[in-house]
Order: sequence, then C-alpha cells, then structure tokens
Amino acid sequence: MKLSRFGEKFARDSGIVGLMDDLGNALLENPEMIMMGGGNPGRLPEAEAMFRRRLEHVMADPEQRHRLFGLYQSPQGDSAFRSEVATFLKGQFGWDLTAANVAISNGSQSAFFILFNLFAGTMSDGGHRTIHLPLTPEYLGYADSGLDPGFFSATRPEIELLGERLFKYHVDFDRLEVGPEAGALCVSRPTNPTGNVLTDDEIHHLDEIARSRGIPLIIDGAYGLPFPNILFTEARPHWNENTVLVLSLSKLGLPGVRTGIVVAREEL
Repeated sequence: MKLSRFGEKFARDSGIVGLMDDLGNALLENPEMIMMGGGNPGRLPEAEAMFRRRLEHVMADPEQRHRLFGLYQSPQGDSAFRSEVATFLKGQFGWDLTAANVAISNGSQSAFFILFNLFAGTMSDGGHRTIHLPLTPEYLGYADSGLDPGFFSATRPEIELLGERLFKYHVDFDRLEVGPEAGALCVSRPTNPTGNVLTDDEIHHLDEIARSRGIPLIIDGAYGLPFPNILFTEARPHWNENTVLVLSLSKLGLPGVRTGIVVAREEL
C-alpha cells in the first residue's frame, strides 16, 4: 500500500498521539489513578449532576432527542448552540457577535489543523508562510498540524526570575520579528503545559502587531477565558475581528463530546 506525502506524515508517530494514548490507557487500566498532569479533567459531582439533568431533559423530549440524534447539522455546527454561544459572549463582554461568528469543530485539535493550514504552508503564488509562535515553549499538539515542512517559526521568551525557584515566561518584544513569511500569530492562554498566562498588555501588543502585518492573532483558550477559566492570575478575555478565539468544552468537564468552538470574523 503506497501512501501519499500526507498519508506518510499522518501515519508516523507523533507526540500528541503518543500522549493521548498514554493518558487514555492509564485511566482505563487504573480508573482510581489521580492524574496530576495532562489528560481528562477532574470529576466534579456538581457539574456532572447538572450535565445529567440536562441530558435527561433532552432524552425526555422527543423533538430535542430527534434533533440530537436524527438530524444532520450544518457544516458550521448546530445553529441554536452557535446562537447561544454568541449571545453569551456578547452579553458577558460586549463583543459584536452573532451565530455567523461561531463555528463548531470535532474538538479544538481538528479546528487548529484547519486554521493553521488555512494561513500557512504553500501559498497559491508558490510562496511559503508559517504560523509564528511569539512565545515558546508551546503546546505539543501543534507540532504535527502542518502539511508542509518548516511550518512553524518561533521567538525565544524573555524569562523573569521571581525567586524561590519560580520564573515567568514573557514575550520578548525586542526580539520578536514578524516578517512577511508569517501567516498568523498563535498563542495558548494559559500556555500548555507551562501554565504561563500572557498578560493583557502582551495580548494587546500582539494584537497590534498582527493588525499591522495584516495577519490574524489566534488564541487557544482551551484552558482559559472565558471558560473553563483555569487561571490563577488576573486576566481579561480578548476578541476582535482580527482575533480567532478557539475554545473547548473538554476542560469544562465534557471531553467525550469532542466540541471545539471557533469565534472569528464571519467570512472566516
């Protein structure tokens, strides 16, 4: 069986597949194990009770049950859910959103695969663009998302020593060079796996740089704002028409439903 270049790339071992395989097998073999690292979210009885009540309500309603199991949804995802997400974000933060600004993916990992390859790789004019990571280290799961070699570029961080064996990563704006080869900037907030949270000022500065270059700023909020809000420092959510905000229901307690949420300008 002869594989294409795409097939060869996705058939080989990758960091994220190995990690997820280890995490899945660990809990299957020892369900009492306490996962202190990555993987499935902790079980919160109050949250699980709420999810159970809602699911029982849906199952008891023939119309909602049919809508859940018996209908194809639009490519962007369920319109009612997208509308609720837009209404929630607009009400909470005043963002100018409608359902047309929201798309649903089969987990945020698949959303990043599509987004990254929309903005980087071999361009229609034969040129090559990269996804630039203005702060590293970054999420392992990004590494194998690109279809072309040399898919990512990055800037080394500035490291602030805090004492007592603590330190913090900052974007080194003096070193950050975003050239014409950059197709998008991407950051996770908080950063996986370090837990580093980019400050509001850093996010605003990156937004200004992205706007000046005519490229989007992609923010991975899987652990962050506005939900599940696994943060231990002050930070504000950020979105505008030049921002692509990617959220997930996984760390909210619903990893099994594989739901990624992309918030972006309507044409994207």
